[in-house]
Amino acid sequence: MIDAEFSICALRNLKDIAELYGSESTLEAVEEYRRANGIQSICSTCFKAARISTILIDDGFEVDKKHYIEWHRSFAPVVGRILRIERVAEQILDEGLPDGSSWTLDSFLEVTVTVAGEIYGFKSVAAYYCGLEINTNVTKKDAEEGLAQVLAVWKPVLVANKNLIDYIFLQSLEVAKAYDLPVQIHTGFGDKGIDMRLSNPLYLRSVLEDKRYSKCRFVLLHTSYPFSREASYLASVHSQVYLDFGLAIPKLSVHGMISAVKELIELAPLNKVMFSTDGYAFPETFYLGAKKSREVIFSVLRDACIDGDLSIPEAVEAAKDLFARNAINFYKIGSANSVVSL
Repeated sequence: MIDAEFSICALRNLKDIAELYGSESTLEAVEEYRRANGIQSICSTCFKAARISTILIDDGFEVDKKHYIEWHRSFAPVVGRILRIERVAEQILDEGLPDGSSWTLDSFLEVTVTVAGEIYGFKSVAAYYCGLEINTNVTKKDAEEGLAQVLAVWKPVLVANKNLIDYIFLQSLEVAKAYDLPVQIHTGFGDKGIDMRLSNPLYLRSVLEDKRYSKCRFVLLHTSYPFSREASYLASVHSQVYLDFGLAIPKLSVHGMISAVKELIELAPLNKVMFSTDGYAFPETFYLGAKKSREVIFSVLRDACIDGDLSIPEAVEAAKDLFARNAINFYKIGSANSVVSL
């Protein structure tokens, strides 16, 4: 957006980046620093300052491909993959299967099973396509008809058919359940293309109450902003629901970030809320996410102590949970073979 540089978060983040680089607090000065020092140097600076021990890469971002998994190992001890399920379907449809055979719904399942042992989890951005009100009774026949419509209209392929999206989502849950993998779900705000009316996590009720998926582990991303209280409620009543406050930090104003996190923990157990930077493409996003998260969580836990909700020792333990232990347990970081992002 043309006016984005005038938002509170953009103005504040520019100052934080300039301070890190020791440059003047102007976009031109920061860009000149980046050009002069190169990507390797600025990545080293940002990741060192962020003090991140694990990076989980959502490989639905094409812009990240040129600096993929192995390259990131220079900056964190543990690096890995989260597989974006809708992107997998689109890539197969666009590029075809390796053996040249035709794509079928079974092809998607076969591919996800093949990589299940190499990833830390799945991610769905169904909210961007058709919203979060997943039809748990969608049939394979419904999805096949949806696939035919997609192939007849879209090129490059965009799986913008609700029956197809819902079926792929549910198939991914079956794989996740079989391999004990968590599922990230985009909720709340995002880019211009999302219909925020349909990204409220309360729309996930049919999935969360379906006994077939009671053993799945879901993490609702982005504080579900502006539906943070709704997300907090879901985490309090559904054992399989966890929360992540990335993107809201550092995207909102300071007041907005603090308010959103406070709303998350109004009902949600503290062992079900976790940090992530939501960093992508630019190393500065990892640094800003980590820096502002530390500042925000300090403010939130300090206020909880002042209000009498927590003792100081309890707040210290909560900080350890929010920043590390919850994600380590949720993603099973110590027991996986490949990759993750905190």
